[in-house]
Amino acid sequence: MKKIFFIIVVKTILINNLFAMSEEYEKKLYWGCYPSSKQYLGAEKADLYCSCTVKTLSQKFSDQEMDSISSESGEKQIKTFNFASQFCSDKLDID
Repeated sequence: MKKIFFIIVVKTILINNLFAMSEEYEKKLYWGCYPSSKQYLGAEKADLYCSCTVKTLSQKFSDQEMDSISSESGEKQIKTFNFASQFCSDKLDID
């Protein structure tokens, strides 16, 4: 039983890492978000919001998927990424 549980945990970790963004990509995304968010939210909320948004997107998309989506129209990007923005806005109670 322990062996089966261990195998499931290892597979889950490996699968999750396949979909996660690289640390470098996450940093670039964060620094693309933070300056403009800081203007509207202030430094502390902008940090929390951008960190949350990057983490949420990283759980769903890989670097390659993000690059592919980023080459789409602005409207398509907004539709695709809106779930993360909305989730983090609600979580942080940002209007």
